Amino acid sequence: MKRIAACLSIMAVALGLTILPSLAEGKKLTLSGYLLDQMCGQEIKDPAKAKEHTRECALMDHCAASGYGIYVDGKLLKFDKAGSKQARTLLENSKKEKEMEVIAEGTLSGNVLTVTSLKEK
Repeated sequence: MKRIAACLSIMAVALGLTILPSLAEGKKLTLSGYLLDQMCGQEIKDPAKAKEHTRECALMDHCAASGYGIYVDGKLLKFDKAGSKQARTLLENSKKEKEMEVIAEGTLSGNVLTVTSLKEK
């Protein structure tokens, strides 16, 4: 019985992740997650790795050039160009070396968040 409940929970989470972006499409969102460069963020599957991603890595030229995004619920939502610019400034001014938890506000279109506000949590 526990095994069935666990399977159902996993299916519900997976289904929620595929449905949530379509329900949020075009609506203003406030998201809390980890700030990552897109190059590294696309490779991260484990939320613990997102938490441990370093500011130094995110500011490396090749990582920064890929743009930035927010890691939420096991997936990376990319920022638009203006949002990536805000993210770069935030990273440059942050005192944190890792665990770059942020709150992003904006409008979602597909997997791209048009950022209106970005701040450290």
